[in-house]
Amino acid sequence: MFSWWSDLSPALRYGVAIGMIVISAIIFLFGYFWPWGFGIGIVLLLFAGPSQSEKNEYHF
Repeated sequence: MFSWWSDLSPALRYGVAIGMIVISAIIFLFGYFWPWGFGIGIVLLLFAGPSQSEKNEYHF
């Protein structure tokens, strides 16, 4: 289902996740609380690391 996410490089996956968290933090500094942004960013950060096949250096 999310094979497109695993096809991206780990650096890009980390960048998207951290970007969501930073955007949510900036919105929070302007007085709005957007918990979905923090939640999405954290979940993406959990799945941003290299997959098991990438750890074993398999590249399809």
